[in-house]
Amino acid sequence: MIIGPCTVLTGGPEPAVLEDAAVRVAGAHIAQVGPAGQLAAAHPDETLWPARGRVLLPGFVNTHAHLARHLARGLGLRGAAEWRRFLRARSPEDVYWSSTAALVEGVRHGVTTTCDFHRSGACLDLSLSEVVSAAGMVGVRVATCYGASEEDAPAERRAAVGECLGFAAEIYRRRDGRARGMVGVQATTLEGVERLFAEALEAAEGRLGVHVDLALDATPGERWRPPGAWREHGEPTLWAHAEAAPRGLLGEARDHGDALTAVGSGSAAAVVRVAEVGWGSDGAVNAPPLPEGVGGWAGGAPASSHYHRVFVHGARWAARHFGEGLGTVAPGAPADLVLVDYRPATEFSTRTLHEHLWAGLLRAPVAGVMVAGEVVLDHGGMVAVDEGEIAARARECARRVWERLG
Repeated sequence: MIIGPCTVLTGGPEPAVLEDAAVRVAGAHIAQVGPAGQLAAAHPDETLWPARGRVLLPGFVNTHAHLARHLARGLGLRGAAEWRRFLRARSPEDVYWSSTAALVEGVRHGVTTTCDFHRSGACLDLSLSEVVSAAGMVGVRVATCYGASEEDAPAERRAAVGECLGFAAEIYRRRDGRARGMVGVQATTLEGVERLFAEALEAAEGRLGVHVDLALDATPGERWRPPGAWREHGEPTLWAHAEAAPRGLLGEARDHGDALTAVGSGSAAAVVRVAEVGWGSDGAVNAPPLPEGVGGWAGGAPASSHYHRVFVHGARWAARHFGEGLGTVAPGAPADLVLVDYRPATEFSTRTLHEHLWAGLLRAPVAGVMVAGEVVLDHGGMVAVDEGEIAARARECARRVWERLG
């Protein structure tokens, strides 16, 4: 398949903007990137996905989401106790339809890969399968885990870790290139982070990534003691809510090559000077954040940092799980691509890219989405799923969950 003619944003640490270009996809990967006329002439028999002058860019990676919290929108939950009640009130069916609705929302904003952190007290042994089934239905990539919490009893934590290990083994046996299992932990104190993180590393045995949800109330100067096993762990850890972490943890994570994520746009400002920070939606809208404007415009170092946060840092972590080159438009990279209907009236080039991020590129309507070489969204419509049915099923599940909460 050839996608073009279009303007191509290549992504990666040193992005380029290519005008009147096209991308040739073979199987699940990008085969060629070049002038639209030359690619069309060289491969006249290949299917054309008409881009009609839109902008083609790499699919976004959401590095921290709670997909099954989608049903809580409108409930106005406040505090840990109310959230615990909500998490326990969901059935496997609720997890499936809420995750499906959240993933569809992500596709509509160009999100092709999501790292999900899950907790459901009533269906521990079924919920991760429901999340992956939802991702398979929508056609996107997902890495997920069941989080063992500091607030859980020891037996509950062991069960959560065991579920992560069993699920990851099943995904490996299935050779599912769009799903990955991880080990998840959630902690509210530094002592809890140290203990649960060490337990997770031991369980993962260097074969699985660890996803840490930092629900901390700590100061930047507080001391954190990393577990000794961290130095030998093979897969990079994913630290969510880096804005809540002490500086010592951020520095150690940076030196170890781990990935850090912060929610929203302003929350990343405090940590961006000491670490490379990606973005995560948490339980909010599944869309990359807009850069903060400076005097109405985003420019200079803040704009560059925001570009790297949205396009580079999350994709670098995800590439370890889903294929080198993820997050770039280049030969050999996975064909996870997004077409946006952005037609600027001024120069759109490598030189002006950062200005255009603020001015509208990140909120331009998404016209098409491809994941692993398969079209998921075409001309603004989902290809494999019925959005009306998904919305109706999710609303019905939400009604039942809300009734259970009284």
